[in-house]
Amino acid sequence: MHTNLISTARIAAIALLVTVATQIIYITVSEMGGTPNRPVIWSTEVLAFIVIAISGLALLPARPLLGAGIALGGMLNVIQAGVGLAMFPPLLEAGEALAPAFSAVLAAAFLLFHAAKVAFGVAAIAIARELWNAARGPAKIIGALAGLTGLAAVVLNALAIVPDMDLTFPAGAAGTAAALFIALALVALRPVAEQQGEP
Repeated sequence: MHTNLISTARIAAIALLVTVATQIIYITVSEMGGTPNRPVIWSTEVLAFIVIAISGLALLPARPLLGAGIALGGMLNVIQAGVGLAMFPPLLEAGEALAPAFSAVLAAAFLLFHAAKVAFGVAAIAIARELWNAARGPAKIIGALAGLTGLAAVVLNALAIVPDMDLTFPAGAAGTAAALFIALALVALRPVAEQQGEP
């Protein structure tokens, strides 16, 4: 793998890990009965997803399906987190008068959330196939886990997009797991590429 692409893969991996951390923090604080600092978390996610989207575009020439999945997932999540950051507060402050509008915006945000997880699931499957076919040892295991979590993310989040399907938590968890293993797989991809003599 070319040096520039190695750097891009590392940057994408770090940004993905940041989003995994923010989602874990958000869910943990919420489950403990606290109130997450949404502006800080969502602002951090918007910036991280911008980096992810750009990194995915940069990976397109060398890894088309992987790059496309990462780029699309990042773009959709930028919009989704941006909607929460910019539109939720004023709509909530408006109270009952704009409750229907808030419900519609919330539904759109969740649709973007699940669509992004489908894209990341595809990226996880793409990198899993490469590692499974070319890697050995731990890298092969990471590839297998990326493939399994990616498949789960694609299926659960595709179903979650359908109205009245109450799959937000398991679908989101599968997508977060897929993002984690994409990050680990991107790190594992470099030695595999070097073993294959890839420039």
